[in-house]
Amino acid sequence: MVYHALQLLAYTVLGVLIMRLKLFLTPHMCVMASLICSRQLFGWLFCKVHPGAVVFAVLAAMSIQGSANLQTQWNIVGEFSNLPQEELIEWIKYSTKPDAVFAGAMPTMASVKLSALRPIVNHPHYEDAGLRARTKIVYSMYSRKAAEEVKRELIKLQVNYYVLEESWCIRRSKPGCSMPEIWDVEDPANAGKPPLCNLLVKESKPHFTTVFQNSVYKVLEVTEE
Repeated sequence: MVYHALQLLAYTVLGVLIMRLKLFLTPHMCVMASLICSRQLFGWLFCKVHPGAVVFAVLAAMSIQGSANLQTQWNIVGEFSNLPQEELIEWIKYSTKPDAVFAGAMPTMASVKLSALRPIVNHPHYEDAGLRARTKIVYSMYSRKAAEEVKRELIKLQVNYYVLEESWCIRRSKPGCSMPEIWDVEDPANAGKPPLCNLLVKESKPHFTTVFQNSVYKVLEVTEE
């Protein structure tokens, strides 16, 4: 019991520091909450109060905040719409082969995998050393490397199409945090050169072929010469 209590404490700290790690905290907290019915721990209380009454009281107290949370969610009225991405997904579904391999920004790749059922080389919901290495290659499209070098690496990953997003090239939350600036730290040899993504937004040839484009996305076909 002491071990599990310490483990719950560790999970609580992780959940506070990193929100997504609540997935470890929640099930363990539920397991520990079941101890409220333990006669070994709370036998002194059950001599005065029926165990069912204790459980009911705890659930009633929890339902106060739970009801407020549900009401807040029910009051949210809206509809998610992302027309440029819908256009992209529809084009992929009807204009590419089922086994065509895609690369691009990880959030977009999740949608391509889920909605278009196409193979992808990097995914935000799974992580290991190999995935990090592939993602670094994919994100080199937003570096200042030469187009032929980036294309060569994409071909090694067997990528058929690259989904380019100009916003990833120009987005800058604070000085030094745009993708090209981050790559300047990683790849100082090419610092000062124009970002490859800016060049490809204007003209993808001769190294890539633009096969689809809308207000947000530009799909580049990666073909071996």
